[in-house]
Amino acid sequence: MDSAAALKDVEDRYFECSVCLENFKEPKLLPCLHRICKGCLEKIIGKHKNDIMASAAALKDVEDKYFECSVCLQNFEEPKLLPCLHRICKGCLEEIIEKHKDGEFKCPLCNELCDIPPEGVDGFRTDLHMKSMLEYIQLQQTAKTEDLTAKCVGCLKESKITSYCFKCKGFLCEQCSTIHLTLNLMKEHKGSNLSLKEIREQKLTMEKLASLTETPRCQSHVDKPAEVCCGTCQNIPVCVVCAQFGDHKAHDIQEDDVVAEKERSRIGTTIISLEECSDNVNQLPVRKEKLKRKLSEDSSAAMKKQKSQPTKLSEKIGRRLKNNKESLRRNKEEIDDLEKQEVAELEQERKTEIEAAAEKINYKFDKLIGERRAKSQDLRKVQETLHDERGGKINKGTTLVDRAYKELDCSDQQGNTHGAKLKKISNEADTRKIRYDIDDRSMTSSTLATKNNRTGAHRTVISKSSDSLIRESKKDFPEFESMGQIEAGDLDTTVGGIVRITGEPESVVDIEGVETKGWDVKHMKSTDDGSIVITGNVDNEHTHITVIGRDGKLISTDQINQRKSDDGNIHPRCFPHSPYRVVTTCMDGNIGIYNTQTRSHIRKHMSDIVGVQYDHTLVFSVATDQINRNVYVAGNSRYVFVLDDKLNYRYKLQRPQGSSVSFDMVIHDDNLIVCDYKSKKAYIVTREGPETKQVCELPKPDHMGRDWTPGRVCTDSNDFIYIIWGGVISGQRRCLLTQYSPHGHHLLITKYVEDVGFGIDTMLTDGSEKLLLVTEKGKLYTYGLDIKT
Repeated sequence: MDSAAALKDVEDRYFECSVCLENFKEPKLLPCLHRICKGCLEKIIGKHKNDIMASAAALKDVEDKYFECSVCLQNFEEPKLLPCLHRICKGCLEEIIEKHKDGEFKCPLCNELCDIPPEGVDGFRTDLHMKSMLEYIQLQQTAKTEDLTAKCVGCLKESKITSYCFKCKGFLCEQCSTIHLTLNLMKEHKGSNLSLKEIREQKLTMEKLASLTETPRCQSHVDKPAEVCCGTCQNIPVCVVCAQFGDHKAHDIQEDDVVAEKERSRIGTTIISLEECSDNVNQLPVRKEKLKRKLSEDSSAAMKKQKSQPTKLSEKIGRRLKNNKESLRRNKEEIDDLEKQEVAELEQERKTEIEAAAEKINYKFDKLIGERRAKSQDLRKVQETLHDERGGKINKGTTLVDRAYKELDCSDQQGNTHGAKLKKISNEADTRKIRYDIDDRSMTSSTLATKNNRTGAHRTVISKSSDSLIRESKKDFPEFESMGQIEAGDLDTTVGGIVRITGEPESVVDIEGVETKGWDVKHMKSTDDGSIVITGNVDNEHTHITVIGRDGKLISTDQINQRKSDDGNIHPRCFPHSPYRVVTTCMDGNIGIYNTQTRSHIRKHMSDIVGVQYDHTLVFSVATDQINRNVYVAGNSRYVFVLDDKLNYRYKLQRPQGSSVSFDMVIHDDNLIVCDYKSKKAYIVTREGPETKQVCELPKPDHMGRDWTPGRVCTDSNDFIYIIWGGVISGQRRCLLTQYSPHGHHLLITKYVEDVGFGIDTMLTDGSEKLLLVTEKGKLYTYGLDIKT
């Protein structure tokens, strides 16, 4: 027997306190029969005397809402206890069960699913303790009268009432109350008698109230006391008859003291868990105050930043105009170099042909001179007409700028909002005029003045590059029409206005040769001469660089030998470099520059450019800064390597913590927009200094509950951001086309595409900007971009 066991066989931990983990010092026995040192128990009581010891709290301190049903918002009537320990009136619970025929419902307070027992509402236990508390509350309302007169349940006479018997469920006069307390026959009622004086003083505790209430009654025979509990039916109290012969005959019947011991043990464990969590609960008010202070500080900082944004916007416009002038200058130098190269080549070709057949060449040469002079006359007339038209529009823009500035002087408050916008439009008008006078007219005049017909014929490339300037010069300034009514606007917009993608694609065409040859498409970028460059896989050892038009028709294509990556793919990509060149990359570390005019391809390996620090590093994405002629290369290392436009190493940037695989990126003002494949996030980082810093994270689309991954990114001329997000739906790869505000704070548009998008870019055509999206199977989608000023 256990009682005869030797003390040497008892484990040492039997004598340890569960709080201090040392041998007991004056052990105290808890109601659950567990032991704690007296000193440890004093610390627990001192720490939780205001909240944990709820059983000793006065009922007067319990809030009124504690007794309200969460459904009808009235005091409980026959409260029923849910599995989540929340209470609902029996009538309210019946209505809920009636509405839910699927066998379960959600708790109105915590939304936890509750199974409906076969017995319906009667299968839920009645909260007897809450019922007794409500009974006491009603007694408090009745006992407010000093000389209360009512019918005594003892003598059945109308007399002055002095107490209440919870056994008899009625009031007692002074004489009957004395009999209840002294007569041996009524000894069972002695512990259930409560004087009205105690009720009026409101000093009754929950613990004492529990001792006053009668023994629970059987659920089926309310006139009989419950002597046992049914474990199968969640320990509901039942009488012996029900346990042996009634509905609970085959159930798990347990004695009250056994169930009570289990409940005490469980409650003791729960109290200890609550004590462990008390520090976190007590810290909630402190954390709330810290959060309030932080919100206040953030709000002040945001207001300050909001006020400083017009100045920053003006500075940004100035920088952009400066960069645009520098870009125009460099483009002009490149075009001049190209002209000189073409002239030298043509002169050499002409010299060789003259030596071979002088008479034939001279005859053709004279004929071409006549035709070219006639065309030159026509072209000069067209150029003069365009100059007059552009000059008129620029003068109109200047006049409207002056008028808008005068109107702004009448309203300082709203003028501050649109002043920067008017300044940018004015600068844009001046820039167009400078570009036309210096760049376009000088190139056109040199073309008209040349006497070399072959040189003039080959300068159609220069004419194409002027098309974008012509379309830009023809643009009016619609913003001036609304300047008379100045309204406060969102500072997160651009000077050009709000850009919106058209509802449906303007066109969807198949790229010539891709599907028929079994090729695929892995990337796409547009060029300044109006063509589109796509790259993809031919087979396991070759890639293709294909130049197409907007209609998907093939212009040229070249195949390149490549080495496969570890996953068996080559992953060729292309990125804009200059008007007629693109940067090409593959995951094996090869990078090159491809000329769409001459179809020449210069290639290098990153390990030869950067050195040993690039060993075992793949190339995933490239971004080109066409202003400073920098090429940013990112792979699976922690660095972004910066090269010049000849692919020579300059320096490197350390990426933010957590960034690992940049699947695509693009220059965005002074920052980089990065599509991170591993973290499945898109964010904006700086590109100044030795280490990049995250500016913001772009909101992730939540479409059809899928976890989307960013794949490709581009921006339009108004700085709006476009990203392709990829995901899997019903086992098929699909993508989302999204548009973001210029600062990346807001997700504006989400479009679902039933294919896999592998390239995205914008192109200026027919006087308006278009958004291009190409799929892996070779479909080219063209969307319109509507500007709402």
